[in-house]
Amino acid sequence: MAFARRKTSSSSPKRALRTAGAVAALALGASLMAAPQASAADSPTTKQLLDACGHSTDLCEFHATDYWTYTGPKHQVGSTAYNCGSQTNQHTVGGMDTTGSTNTFGIAISAEYKWFETFSTEVTASYSHSWVASHTDTVTDTVNIPSGYKGWLERGTSKQQAKGWYELHFGKRYYGHYIWYINNYQSAGFNADQPKSGYVNFKDAPMNSGDRAAHCR
Repeated sequence: MAFARRKTSSSSPKRALRTAGAVAALALGASLMAAPQASAADSPTTKQLLDACGHSTDLCEFHATDYWTYTGPKHQVGSTAYNCGSQTNQHTVGGMDTTGSTNTFGIAISAEYKWFETFSTEVTASYSHSWVASHTDTVTDTVNIPSGYKGWLERGTSKQQAKGWYELHFGKRYYGHYIWYINNYQSAGFNADQPKSGYVNFKDAPMNSGDRAAHCR
């Protein structure tokens, strides 16, 4: 597999010297690659690089390359209601539904992280879409559930994804290099600009013997 080094600006003599003397490392998939002669122990983890963003770096930038919106997978919101009565009854179903941001590296995302701020700022500037680390909705409905049935709310959340790569420059060598890249970074999160683009459906089904034993005593 071939690894191509990205070109960087040489406007500063100091930066030019560092760029000429450093072998850039690439993070492909969930792993990082440093100079060919380096072992895996000589490379930082993706999380270490992200944590360094804005703290021990001279430069930390996210370069967005793609953005799209979609409806997330269906999932149940809140608990299931059971009608053990002899006639159709009204029940309130649903509850709190939280949508967090995720990424290809499985690293937890929080609004106070500098690398997340760098990501969200770039996505907003490039695609005019805001990005939140986490969003919680209250999704409820009062529905009629037939006798002997159970009912619940099913939701497909309005979501968005963006991908690109991070570029990090260090003032002194970090794991042997001044410049590191995290390629193929992709994140998914709640689409706060179009929150109603998803759907909420009421679903019901006849109770089985297990349902009756557990809920109709």
